[in-house]
Amino acid sequence: MRTRILGGVALGNEALVVAAIVIDLFVTFANSIARYGFNGGIHWAEDASMITIAMITFLGAPAYFRRAEGMSYSALLDQTTGLRHDALKASGLWIVLGVCGLSLDAFPAFFAGQMTQTLAVLNISRGAVSGWIGIGLVLMVVFAVEKLAALRLAGVGLGLGAVGVVTALLLIFRMFYDSGAIDTDPLIPIAIAMTAAFLTGAPIAVILALGGALYFIITGDAPLAAIPAGYQSGIGSFVLLAVPFFMLAGALMEISGLAARMIDMVQHWVGHWAGGLLQAQVVAMYIFSGISGSKAADIATVGSVMKGPLRQRGYPPTESVAVLAAAAAMGEVIPPSLALLILGSITNLSVGSLFLAGLVPAAALALAMAVAIVIRSRGGRLPRGPKFNLGRAVRSIPPSFPALLMPVIVVGCIVGGVASPTESSSFATIYGLVVAGLVYRSMRLGALWVALRDAALTAGMVLFMVAASNVLSQAIVIDGLGRTLGRAFGSLQSPMLFLFLSMAAMVVIGFVLEGFPAILISAPILLPVAEKMGIDPLQYGIILTMAVGIGVFMPPVGIGYYVACAVGDAPPNATMRPSLAYNVSLVLGLIVVILFPAITLAVPHFFDFH
Repeated sequence: MRTRILGGVALGNEALVVAAIVIDLFVTFANSIARYGFNGGIHWAEDASMITIAMITFLGAPAYFRRAEGMSYSALLDQTTGLRHDALKASGLWIVLGVCGLSLDAFPAFFAGQMTQTLAVLNISRGAVSGWIGIGLVLMVVFAVEKLAALRLAGVGLGLGAVGVVTALLLIFRMFYDSGAIDTDPLIPIAIAMTAAFLTGAPIAVILALGGALYFIITGDAPLAAIPAGYQSGIGSFVLLAVPFFMLAGALMEISGLAARMIDMVQHWVGHWAGGLLQAQVVAMYIFSGISGSKAADIATVGSVMKGPLRQRGYPPTESVAVLAAAAAMGEVIPPSLALLILGSITNLSVGSLFLAGLVPAAALALAMAVAIVIRSRGGRLPRGPKFNLGRAVRSIPPSFPALLMPVIVVGCIVGGVASPTESSSFATIYGLVVAGLVYRSMRLGALWVALRDAALTAGMVLFMVAASNVLSQAIVIDGLGRTLGRAFGSLQSPMLFLFLSMAAMVVIGFVLEGFPAILISAPILLPVAEKMGIDPLQYGIILTMAVGIGVFMPPVGIGYYVACAVGDAPPNATMRPSLAYNVSLVLGLIVVILFPAITLAVPHFFDFH
């Protein structure tokens, strides 16, 4: 009975998230058409978008959390069994309950203030936006309790005891900090607590919020109402609406067969080279990364389509998965990259400039990988693909042409000044729907529902991560950590030394974090330092994103590496050696991009987009 009720609640919640993304998609699209076609937009569109993005974020995140574990580090959890596994997992769930409890405790005061304010055009209370925060937090609590109920009671108790001990230690630290007996920066014990939470497999978004909440509790420098306020202001950028739209566009490409046709075309043109199908996999990832905007979608689509032909031609699964993971890292800066969207939303960098700036650096990494494949193909160690047939290659272009148009639409609309990144993402999604439904006639309602649901829920968790990072960012600003690191890096006399040291640090950070939180935490701190040292901020933003991407997909720790191994059915241990070889080529490519800034800046300068 309980399971049936919770299942009904979850289904209703998912339906609301899907409804929000569909409504916002058509409102954004209609507003763009009205504004550019008829010189008059929908005046209430921005207010409506504020409500729908709050729904997508704060309803989508708990729905994602219930279906999965929430974007988290699960390596340690996966290595444990029995009572230890339950105790570790319960610790993470108790952390979720603690953070949500603190947020809910602060929510009424924040919500009361929001109720006294109104949206500019709709002239209704801003509670229509902030109210979804409270609902989402309650749902997160309910689903965390549901997960706890599925564990052994002894494990639940051990998890509670472990979290209780850490909480007690932090309260003792607070007591000594208040009395002046300890003069330690509070972010140091907070970082230790966040690391411990990270190892339990708690969602990274919750860990980011935990860091900010603990800082406010220990120092008292801000009221706890700053937690829900931080959530809301964190998703206040209109450009973030492009996140769910691009995810939906990528999902449509996959279920409609557009991606498969495009990958088939790539195989016909480059599959005959040395290590030909691996070369085709790199090219396919370069093209498809410019459509899906999601690394998970890139790996799942390209990896699943290429897996059969690669094995039929005798390519070792370890080699093909190593190339797949490295190519996904390469694609991190290919528009419409979600990482670049998020970077643009938290800095003063133009998203359009970032999109243009990422094209050639990504091509440099692709070239470095192509050379690595040729080297590893020597002596016949890797087979060639089928012989080149011009007729088949030419015939493969028309079926793939509609898919290839999608990145052209996205980048072309932005560069041509026709639309903002968010508006162009709505164009891409509507285009994908029309092509799949009318041109290829390959859209089934069941598959469309799954695509809408998965895109909306994943976007919700990504946006919640952005919202939660804003809470931690507030704490970092108040603490002055950014200024401290700025002085430390500023003491370096050489900008080039700063570049190499900070990029090495970002690769390491990428090892243990998802790419988004690594960017969310580090970019606001390091980008101003780079500007003071005379480094072009656009170049620095691109190489920072590239370095994080390499770390995320680099063995033995990178989370993305294990995702690629799962998609390609390759054992991680055996795949590690070839994967490291391709990661060396990526690092060498990154060094070339660092040494020659024109690789990054030439295209945006050409379009006067800098």
